[in-house]
Amino acid sequence: MKIALQMYTVRDRCQTGPDLLHTLREVKKLGYDGVEFAGYAGLSAEAIRTVLEETGLEAVAVHESLVRMENQLADILSYCQTLTCKNIVCAYAPTENAQDIEHLKSVLTSSAEQARKYGMKVLYHNHSGEFRPLDGTRPLDRIKAFSLLELDTYWAFDGKADPVEYLRENADRIGLIHLKDGSLTSVPCAIGEGKNNIAGIVKASEQLGYEWLIVENDDPVPDGLSDAGRSRMNLHTKYSV
Repeated sequence: MKIALQMYTVRDRCQTGPDLLHTLREVKKLGYDGVEFAGYAGLSAEAIRTVLEETGLEAVAVHESLVRMENQLADILSYCQTLTCKNIVCAYAPTENAQDIEHLKSVLTSSAEQARKYGMKVLYHNHSGEFRPLDGTRPLDRIKAFSLLELDTYWAFDGKADPVEYLRENADRIGLIHLKDGSLTSVPCAIGEGKNNIAGIVKASEQLGYEWLIVENDDPVPDGLSDAGRSRMNLHTKYSV
């Protein structure tokens, strides 16, 4: 399997365009094979693609807001085409009631229909809230009926689900995996430094034939790049990835 980094992890080093380009080079030096974008610091897709080609990093996916997917999908598709990126992920959406989920369904199904014309997929990224039952059903179980998922394994764990079990039971609906660690009290951390079942997730991902694991830490310590470095090192030394 190949390992990508969700660039939100290193957002502290991506506030300007030049900083983002420099950080991409640093991410490659840490041993990552690809990246998932969470914004572009005002850069053109061509500028980013130049550095991706220079470093050999692959653009595995991009995180986008539901609002942009609803109102600026053409711009997203064009940008992703230039990056040769095949996965567009809705980073977050309200799922607190049936109306929220119906709105999400409308946007994601329409977006997926358009994305297919470009050879791209649309996915939904969960947090822990989607594992809290709504009218007797977990929102994520409703969402998976109309959208592929990017399973965030720590937020699944934090939501009192077994991430390995959920992955195995829903592999046909899960397109990408966020490999994330954290505490028992909703605090993410570097891979191998928390309580999530990283070994089990890695093993299941390998057995199910996933190409990518995407590392993320929402709250890196002491900074994004050193945290990402520890995650990559621990994946190699503790989990042989």
